[in-house]
Parts: sequence; structure tokens; C-alpha cells
Amino acid sequence: MNISRVRIDNYRGIKEAHFFPSPLTCVIGENNAGKSTILVAVSLFFSGSTISKSDYYNIENEVYIELEFTDISDEDLLRLSPEHKPRIEEIIIDGRLTLVRLYDQDGKSKLYCKKLGPKDSRLSEDNINNLLKGKKGADISSNLITLLPEYESQLNDLKTQKAAKEKIESIVNNLTSDDLEMQITNLPTGIENSITNFLPEPIYIAAVKDLKDDVKTKESTTFGKLLGILLRFLENTKEFEEISNSFERLHGLLNIVETDEGISDDRIQQIITIERQMENYLKENFPKVQVEISVPKPELKQVFSNSKIFIDDGVKDTIDTKGDGIKRALTFSLLRTYVDQLKEHKKQKFEEKNEGETLEVNSQPYIFLFEEPELYLHPNAQKILFEALESLSNEQNQVFVTTHSPLFFSANSTGSFIKVKKEYPIDGKPYGKLIAVNLERDLAYKDAFQILCYENCTPAFFANKVLLVEGDSDLIYLKELASTLNPNWNFDNHNIPIIRMSGKSNLKRYTNFYEHFEVQVYSLVDLDMLIDGFDKYSVAEEILLKREELLSKLDHIAESNEFEADLKKSKIKELTRRYTWKEKYERLKQLAECVKEGHTLSENDKSDIDYLFAEESNNLRRQVLGYSEGDLDLKHELLRDLREINIFILSKGVIEDYYPSEVTGDDKPTKALSAVNLIKEMDDLTFLPKTRIDNNEVCELSEIFRQIFK
Repeated sequence: MNISRVRIDNYRGIKEAHFFPSPLTCVIGENNAGKSTILVAVSLFFSGSTISKSDYYNIENEVYIELEFTDISDEDLLRLSPEHKPRIEEIIIDGRLTLVRLYDQDGKSKLYCKKLGPKDSRLSEDNINNLLKGKKGADISSNLITLLPEYESQLNDLKTQKAAKEKIESIVNNLTSDDLEMQITNLPTGIENSITNFLPEPIYIAAVKDLKDDVKTKESTTFGKLLGILLRFLENTKEFEEISNSFERLHGLLNIVETDEGISDDRIQQIITIERQMENYLKENFPKVQVEISVPKPELKQVFSNSKIFIDDGVKDTIDTKGDGIKRALTFSLLRTYVDQLKEHKKQKFEEKNEGETLEVNSQPYIFLFEEPELYLHPNAQKILFEALESLSNEQNQVFVTTHSPLFFSANSTGSFIKVKKEYPIDGKPYGKLIAVNLERDLAYKDAFQILCYENCTPAFFANKVLLVEGDSDLIYLKELASTLNPNWNFDNHNIPIIRMSGKSNLKRYTNFYEHFEVQVYSLVDLDMLIDGFDKYSVAEEILLKREELLSKLDHIAESNEFEADLKKSKIKELTRRYTWKEKYERLKQLAECVKEGHTLSENDKSDIDYLFAEESNNLRRQVLGYSEGDLDLKHELLRDLREINIFILSKGVIEDYYPSEVTGDDKPTKALSAVNLIKEMDDLTFLPKTRIDNNEVCELSEIFRQIFK
């Protein structure tokens, strides 16, 4: 059983939100944006605890928390009592169970379910109940026919309310799917309390600074719950059976016990003596009364609830006297122990099964809700903890994590990714807006997310702006040059990560992914982007037309000045390796045969020829752009228009064209580092290339940085 959908309305700083969680869901966002509210709301759905007036975003409206459960197995249903099982099955629609917790304005709540009901409000259960209230005999049919004249033939001669309600139920059951919709309604009678054992059990670990309560072993605390989970692994061991038998014997020594053979009194003599003395004194005033002392049978949970954890770090004392870091680490040590025990239990269960035996276990899954698990943990410990969370999410449990650390999501395990952003409307209160993606459902984003994780670009998820560049040289040089030109242009201080795209092919994918999470995207690429790859950008028609005009002028210059396309051998080799190039070659052979046979080429054939030689044409255009003849005013106008929409195309070509002339190095990154060292020692940076803006020559990179940091 899994939570497949969550909706939260009007709770604390969340005005309205919904998302699709996965086995491992990661929630990020700035402080006070509402990350913790999501986890608290999920926990509140299960507990139904009373809330205060300050917990309502709008006190005039109800707090609404809806969870949808899917993948409900027969094993899940076995946790229900036989009388409740069919009642639950009746509200599971197409394998989905949807439950809603509603909080009235008094802070108290009630759990409801959603099931198919008639769109026609006249047929609703509440409406029929109100209509029939106090009605008897002929009045029952008369009132129903007045309400539902089209069903008159079915509503005649109904003498009792029971018969009337059964008839209405029959009418509703025969409605078509087009006449039904999901509606909030009361749970079937008697199951609200028993449904707790059917649903997953939440384990909530708050990001508290004072963990004094958290490390107590009372069953209601996180620490107590984790101990309770570990305890369940003991229930099927021989040792546990021996302890249980000892408790049974102790119970018999302290109490009168009723067995199949009758009443047994094997109590120790001291209890019997005390009981008789009490009874004799009581009979002085109430002669007919009898006294029996009953001592509750001890349970292992009660024993654990009073246990203490001692830590010896040079000074042996209880955990509540230690620092916050070790307290937090202890909580997660329990969690990791649970993961290890779970693996061992699965292995044991497999071995038992192969021997023809089965191991009975409590299969109730858990919902682990972790606030900022990175607190008090150094990076390596964070990685180890994340591996434990991954293991938990792979064992039919679900994990929700709020975090400021990129170590708590991964390319393969993170299924749902949520960013909470604080919105400040002109009218009304601020609220947390959820920007969510389920990577298992939205495969287009999954590829981008995985690449970004593998490229260690995850810190950018926490930013409001990001600069995409092609390679290492751009990243190294631009980052240092910006702060050298202006100390306020510091990418780190402004939390603007520079992300390597590892080639233009990832530009659209990265841009779409970051923009989905409302991160403002800037991109800086080489000049040849104007020629090849421009389709990666989504730009206005006006810009597309201006680019086409520029390409036309470049073609004219190439033809007038008799430029020759010079495809390098490496480029030709690369092209011939492409499957699309092979297709082009076959098409060229077909066209050549047509010419040989004297056929006239159609306009489509001519277009195909242009397409086949597109790379040669593009190479000519690149050459022209590299010469003074290609440094057209139109080019600068186009680059200016693109800068205004945060697309930066280097007018001189590549980033190396913006280095000081004295740069040395064997490879691109080394040359970039050499350039950085040189500019740090230079007082005059006027060597940097200029661009034309309104007939003025200005430093191109300064204009770009000004746009990013404005």
C-alpha cells in the first residue's frame, strides 16, 4: 500500500497544494516557505490531533487533507477484522482508497472517504435522509415521487424508510458511469477506529533544536516508536516466546486466571493474605462484598517504554544529558538498525519458506517523515543516512524528506521532487506554493534530473537563478572574471550556480527542468549557436525572422566573396557515423540516378539537396561569422534581443577569444586557469571584446553580468 496522491488546503502557510508522492519524496525550499507543513499535514491526517486557530490559513474555511492510497494488496486487507473487511472493500474504487480529514473551525476533525455517488444531488444520501426524516406510510412514496417523478414506477407502494432507502440505492447502483462522480461521504459505520491498523503507520522525526522529548522512550515519541518497530522483529523468535511464557507465569502468580479447565488460583500467598485482610476490613461496613486484586499482565512494550539509553563518551550518563548532535545520531542509529534487521528478517523469511514453513509478521508499512535529516551530521554521515532511507523506501515503506542538502536526493532513488516557494500576493497573506514533479510519471523530466545528479549540478535546485554554460572553461573563467570586474558580481554570494551542460544538446532539457521549478535560467553559448542548434531555444517569431535574415546575409557574403566550405576530416568522420547521415547518403544516390536518367528534379527534390548539404552550408556561415565581413549590425541587434531574454551568445566566437593574449596551457581548463590568474593581476581589462549597443561600443561580458545580477 502506498500514498499515491496528497492534497492539502488551508493548513498553516499552505493555501492549496497537491502532489504525487513516490517511495522516496524529497521536499526542498527556503526556510519558512512551508516544507515542514507538508510533513506535519501528512502526520496530522493519521493522528487527527486537535489544531489551533493559528493553524488555519483562512480561519473561515475548513482545513482539508486528502490522501489517496493505491497498490492495496490482499495482505493489507488481512489486517482488518472479518466484519470490517467488506466495508473497506466497498470504498476501494479501481484499486484506490481516497480518505479525507476535514477540520472544522473548532480545531476538531473527522475522517471521511470518497466514493462514487450520483451527480444528481437529489439522489444524494444526505438529501434522501433529510427528505424522509419523520415520514411514515404513504407519505414516504408521495414525497419521493414529488422529488423524483421520472422514477415514479419504482417508487410506488414504499411503506418503510428502509425499503425506500434500498430502492434509492438500487436506482443509484444502476446509474451509468457518466452519471456518477467521486464524492466525500461518511466512512462505513464502525471502521474509523479499526482503519488505523489498515493504513500505514507514520513515524515523524522533527527538525527540533531541543531533542529532549524526542529521545525519551515513551511510545508516543519518535524514539519510542522506533523502538516499537524494532520490537516487532522479536515477536517471532524463540527468545520472545520464552519471555512471553515468563510473563504468563508471572501473571498466574499475581492473578486468578480463567482457563479452559476452569478457575485457577496459583497466586503467591502474600497477595492472598493482603487481599483477605482488605476484604475483612471492608466487610465491617459492607458485609456482602468481595475483594480481588488484579495485576495487569506485563507486556514487553511497557518494559521498553521505561528503558533508558546510556552513552559512555568518557562520561557515562543518559542520552538526554548529551549534545544535540549525538541525540540526533542516536535516532538515526535506530533507523539504520531497523534497516539491517529488515534485511536479516527477509533473509530468514526466505529460508523459512524454502523449508516449507512461513514466518508470520505484521506487514503494516510505515510512512517515515523526516525534517532536515542532515542536521548535526557531517557529509559522510549524511550519505550513510541517505542510503538507509533508500533501503527503507525499497521495502514497501514510504519516505518523505525535507532538506537543504543535495546529498538527500539521487539519480535513481528520488521518485518525487518538490520545491516549496514562498509567494507574496499583492492582496492577501503570503503562502507556500508547491512546484512538484513525479519523476516516475513525468519521464521527460527524469532524464534531465538524472543527468543533473550525475553531473553534481544538484545545488542549483536550491537557487533562484542559474547560468548554463557549455564547458569547464566557461565555468572557470566567467566565475572569476565577474567578481574581478565588479565585487558585487559574485556568483557564490548571490547563490547563482554556473552549470556545465556538457554540450548544447542538453540545453533545452536543462532549461525546461529548471524553469519547471521556477528557477530563472540564463545561458551562455558559443557564436556557432546562431548557425546550428538554435532550435534548442524557444523564442519569439520576430527573433526567428531576424536570425533567418542574418543567415541569408551570411550566405550572400559567402557567395560574393567566394568563401569555400572547409569540412575538417574529423567533422566528416563524425557525420558519416550518424545514422541520419547514412540516410542522407542513400537519398543523394536516388537523386543522382534521377539526374543520370534525364529526369527533371522537382522542387521537393531540390529542397532535399539543400538539406543534404546543410552541414556544408552551416560551415560556410561559421567561417563568414569569424571574419570582419560577418560582423554585421544585424548580428549585434540579434544578440542584443537575445540578451534581453537571458540568452547570451558570444559575439566573438568562443570563451577563449575573451582571454588575455598571454594565456598558456596544454588543455582548455589549464588555459582557463591561466587566464584567471592573469586577470587578477591586471589593472586594465579593456582588452575584453566589445559589442555594439545603440552605436556604442561596450564591454560585452559586463553587459551579460549586469543582466544576470540585476
